[in-house]
Amino acid sequence: MPTFKARARAVDMLGRQQIAGIPTAINELFKNAHDAYAKHVVGDYFRTERLLVVRDDGVGMSYDDFISKWLVVGTESKVAGGISPPVGEAERPVLGEKGIGRLAVAAIGPQVLVITRSGDADHITMALVNWTLFTASGIDLEEVQIPIAQVAGDSAPTRAHIADLVRSLQANVQALRERLSSDVYAKVIEDTDLLLELDPTVIGQRFGSSSLARGATGTQFWISPTDEMLAHDISGNPNDDTEAPPLLKMLIGFSDTMVPGTPPPPMVARFYDHRSNELAVDIIGDAEFFTPDDFRAADHQISGRFDEFGQFSGTVSVYGQEPVSHRVTWSGAHGRETACGSFALDLAYVQGKGSASRLSPEEFNRTTRKLSRVGGLYVYRDRVRILPYGNHDFDWLDIERERSKSASDYFWSYRRLFGVVGIDSQSNWRLQEKAGREGFRANAAYRDFRDILQNFLVQTARDFFREDSAHDTWRLTKQELEREAQARKRHDKQARQRRADFRTSLVSAENRLNQGEPERDVSRILSKLESELSDATSDPDAARAAQKVLVAESHAQHALTDMRAKYRLVRPRGVALPKAVLHDWESYQREYEALEANLLQSVRVEIERRSSAAADRLGSVLDRRRRLEAGLQRSVEEARTSVGRSERKTQECIARFNQDVASELREARNSLEEEIRNVYADLASIQSDELSDRDITDLRQSLEDRVARAADSQLTVLKNLRERLALMKDNVTPSNAGDVVDVIASFEQEITVLRDRADEDLELAQLGLALQVINHEFSASIRSVRVNLRRLRSWADANKSLRPVYSDLRASFEHLDAYLRLFTPLNKRLYRRDTIMKGVEVEKFIEDLFHERLSSENVALKVTPAFRKATVRAYPSTLYPVFVNLVDNAIFWVTSKSGPRIIELDYSVGRWMVSDNGPGIATSDQERIFELGFSRKPNGRGMGLHISRDVLQKEGWALEMCDSSLGGASFVLREPPRGPDDGEVEPEDLLF
Repeated sequence: MPTFKARARAVDMLGRQQIAGIPTAINELFKNAHDAYAKHVVGDYFRTERLLVVRDDGVGMSYDDFISKWLVVGTESKVAGGISPPVGEAERPVLGEKGIGRLAVAAIGPQVLVITRSGDADHITMALVNWTLFTASGIDLEEVQIPIAQVAGDSAPTRAHIADLVRSLQANVQALRERLSSDVYAKVIEDTDLLLELDPTVIGQRFGSSSLARGATGTQFWISPTDEMLAHDISGNPNDDTEAPPLLKMLIGFSDTMVPGTPPPPMVARFYDHRSNELAVDIIGDAEFFTPDDFRAADHQISGRFDEFGQFSGTVSVYGQEPVSHRVTWSGAHGRETACGSFALDLAYVQGKGSASRLSPEEFNRTTRKLSRVGGLYVYRDRVRILPYGNHDFDWLDIERERSKSASDYFWSYRRLFGVVGIDSQSNWRLQEKAGREGFRANAAYRDFRDILQNFLVQTARDFFREDSAHDTWRLTKQELEREAQARKRHDKQARQRRADFRTSLVSAENRLNQGEPERDVSRILSKLESELSDATSDPDAARAAQKVLVAESHAQHALTDMRAKYRLVRPRGVALPKAVLHDWESYQREYEALEANLLQSVRVEIERRSSAAADRLGSVLDRRRRLEAGLQRSVEEARTSVGRSERKTQECIARFNQDVASELREARNSLEEEIRNVYADLASIQSDELSDRDITDLRQSLEDRVARAADSQLTVLKNLRERLALMKDNVTPSNAGDVVDVIASFEQEITVLRDRADEDLELAQLGLALQVINHEFSASIRSVRVNLRRLRSWADANKSLRPVYSDLRASFEHLDAYLRLFTPLNKRLYRRDTIMKGVEVEKFIEDLFHERLSSENVALKVTPAFRKATVRAYPSTLYPVFVNLVDNAIFWVTSKSGPRIIELDYSVGRWMVSDNGPGIATSDQERIFELGFSRKPNGRGMGLHISRDVLQKEGWALEMCDSSLGGASFVLREPPRGPDDGEVEPEDLLF
């Protein structure tokens, strides 16, 4: 009898054409790894080679398994319960049931090399599948042969094994050539030829993991060349960091790990983007997805379970308050069990505005970035994610559509929430995935599933997150947070303006000092005084002359007082200053003190002297007492005038404050009265005769609630006002005592310092990461040069003309390689253990590193016997960079002088010293020499000494300046205090 026959194209239609895209296909391979009881599944994308390897450590396949199961489309192995679990492991629910998920590989690339090994097999199975052949028309399925080979279990697959598979496949293509189109034939030959360049040994070394040849089990899919879209799916839009790349959106959160208390997943998924030979980035790492800490830190959390009737029972926590028990009913049940079954829900939400969130600004921005990239409500079956749920561009609950109707009534936003809907194969078997593995089929179970969740979101918004909700925690806390945010914003705005004004005044005052304006002002004061005194002493009227002298002296003293006020700056209270402004302010204070002591005080004495000389010329007409009384009267008038002026300003401020308080009181009272009038107006418009007793009760409750809410709102306003007034009253202190303004200033200054330090640390971290990448790349290049030099040697041995070239290249490389080895002790990853560091080793390291510079700059490195004999247990990766920085600085500065140039390394009882005979450090710079960013070097970054001191402090060491016996700069590295149990360094402890 006739039977169905399958064309080869059936495989393409069941596989590549059924899959939505490459990310979905990779997700299918990850699920297959889960079904194979893998504990780890890893994707490795090698950009340069256009190669994708998906590997797992599952049970793997034997030769027979591969033929009888993997090559059988629609196999019943998973329908019958899947693979038997390894000994000692629990059985896993089967994620794939159709037996065609393996065909999705065709969406990633035109061919795949399968390498697999099972636990009971003594060999590795390799097979090559070219999917392009399955796109050809007129070819029957059984005509396409799959080359398969076995590799001895104690060896690894090689290029020779791949070449054998390629030759077998190409032989099959040649046999079918007359029935293949020229395009298909050429494509298959071209793609398979590319595999001949693939070296599994080299690629396997870049995995950094064990090989199947060492007895491990698992399966690997080597797909090459990959579709061009894979690189785009990994990188996404480089100009939009807020939008997650397609592959990240599909693979992130493969297992349920975001909810606190969740046990570790049965399988960990990773995907590495190998951007170079040394740099690989895990694009779906833990840092990219939501963590239990993120869940706990969110503003609101809901956790519970929907029963078989769609009724929710769980807890709700608003703004970190103690969770309250809550139930939500679903009216669609009608006494019947739901088609979808019972399921769990864990939901976290972050407010849309930072001012209404309890998260710090840094946490809010970090979480918001995650939400914009991977936020959403994820669905997990048996703790494995179902696609595409969780992608915020797939709003499967119509949250944003409902929100667009009324944001005040519909609280939830899909881009502000993240969470887990947990289902399982037993309770929710009616929720069935589509053939393309992109969501559930729209059956009765899925309709109930969506309706229950949509109803839940509407009800919880009404119960907790509306202005008229019975639970007022959200409303009151949100108002408090917004009030505090507004107060901070107002304070920050005022502080910024006051800082800007102070900075302007400071810059202006510094410019006047630097331009010699005080000296010119003094000259004008004395010149005017001399002119007025000359006029006075030449007046024939003795009484009038005496009065002119008094006036002239008064004018000069007034001018001097004004000059003091002109240059005396007062730091604004309650305002923190950035580090740069603080340094400028401290510098200006020193300059002003010098101005007061060296100039203004001498001018006052000079005014006194010249006035006394003029008085002496007038004789008894102007006695000393009269001048004394005149001067005192002048001071009293100035004091009264300045205090009176300040008193009037203070009274004006009090008057404005009283007006503002009275205005707030009136507004609170008027708001309450307005709501009361509205309540009475609504009551008057209601026909109470037509209402039932229940309606009357509900109406009264509603009206009373409106009055109560209005009263509560205004009581909160008045309470806040009283608290502010009480705070002001309690902080009315003597002028010389600290108050709340000083406390605020102290806290704000501390925060400003910490923020500056965080910015500096971030800059250093970025610099360190950049250097790490450069070091990786440099090391890889060095290895490549070593290999090629060895290859060149054989050519040079056979060709005399190449020998000089080889010798020169080898000499230059060995010099470069020696420098690279010098940096090994500086690498914390390779050298992070405490050892016995000896002074003689430090000397050799310094000489090797700076030999050429010391020689070219004619600098003598003097090392004392005490330094050579010194030993200390320490981390070389900590101390060596400090010596390098100190010697580097010393070389720079000693070259600025003529004559002998000396750098000395010395030691004395716990003190390692680096000294030079350079120009030394200016007194004005000694306080700032360790500050980040301070440098007197041209184009210097000012990082070396700052980093050195901080790194040493973390290890208990200290870096200090000290007096130099050579006359220049000297720095000492002071060892940590020796504890009572710390013995002397024994000879056998030394590492040679």
